[in-house]
Amino acid sequence: MKLLFFLGFCFLFYPTYSQPWIHPDRNTTSEDLTLFFTGDVMQHAPQIKGAWDTLRKDYNYLPCFQYISPYWKKADYVFANLETTLSNRNFSGYPQFCAPWQLARDLKESGVNILTTNNNHSCDKGAQGIKQTLYYLDSLNLPHTGTFTDSISWVTQTPLYIRHYPFKIALLSYTYGTNGIPVTQGQVVSMIDTLTMLRHINKAIVDSATNIIAVVHWGIEYQTSPTQAQKRLAHWLHSQGVDIVIGSHPHVVQPLEYVISGQDTTGITVYSLGNFVSNQSKRHTNGGISVELTLKRIYGRTRYQMRYLSHYVYRPLDNHLRRYYVIPEPLAPQILDEQDKVLYKEFFNDTDSIIGTAAGKLF
Repeated sequence: MKLLFFLGFCFLFYPTYSQPWIHPDRNTTSEDLTLFFTGDVMQHAPQIKGAWDTLRKDYNYLPCFQYISPYWKKADYVFANLETTLSNRNFSGYPQFCAPWQLARDLKESGVNILTTNNNHSCDKGAQGIKQTLYYLDSLNLPHTGTFTDSISWVTQTPLYIRHYPFKIALLSYTYGTNGIPVTQGQVVSMIDTLTMLRHINKAIVDSATNIIAVVHWGIEYQTSPTQAQKRLAHWLHSQGVDIVIGSHPHVVQPLEYVISGQDTTGITVYSLGNFVSNQSKRHTNGGISVELTLKRIYGRTRYQMRYLSHYVYRPLDNHLRRYYVIPEPLAPQILDEQDKVLYKEFFNDTDSIIGTAAGKLF
């Protein structure tokens, strides 16, 4: 009972000066901020095998990200969903993912600087999987949110704040579940629960956040349209004060939209970014989108400009191993061969049909 009282007290009164910050009070005079959201970073067994570099005698994911890295490095902050646990041994693919820690190292070097870690695969390797994943991310000084080694960390580190004057952004992340694998007692995987979510949102509002981002792992796999449950939850989040809702989990791209109130744009919803990288190859799963969101503060209010970038996962065979490269749409004709031409054109055309005119394209 005393522990519950303490946790409730922390939720209400945890002081601003102790909050977790990314780039605390960084000196900048720009009133524009560019956020870049990337989808599910997956690691099936062939991807892990293909990442081994025999010359370096190390896992090397830099080639996989080399073509999209320039886009990442133009943004102020790049977000991705880490849909695997991390370790230095005993790697495995589907159905219980565990990837080399070098994956996170190379994501960071390529330009990703914030990861969400809660999704249906968070508990694939039990308590040790969560503990090791957070250990490696912390060792790399790579900010993250979504899973926590204990309840106090969850309370004191939620929301995760991004300070970039004049913006103070609160980042929240939630998942629908963990594939039926129970969360080890004492650890926390942040779940979709409206009472808990409302506490987090209200905390961000009290802490004077200029913007609130909710990353949500939700929906039905392989459906290119959001469910009514997704739409209701997105509407509820916006009604409570969240202005940016970013979805993942379906492994396919779903629509995105601006949120309009009267004649004013008050936020955006991206129902699913699809796969960023995976070994999936069926129609709609062999790529994804990233969303570039430019925020501008004008007279104390935020204005939004949203553009999307489609990217295709190129999986050529090299000495009987598959290699993996994320290819942005503008570069595809220069890099991909005729054999992949039909597939990547199909994926990009499908994606354009799903997105429609809701946002401009990034080139």
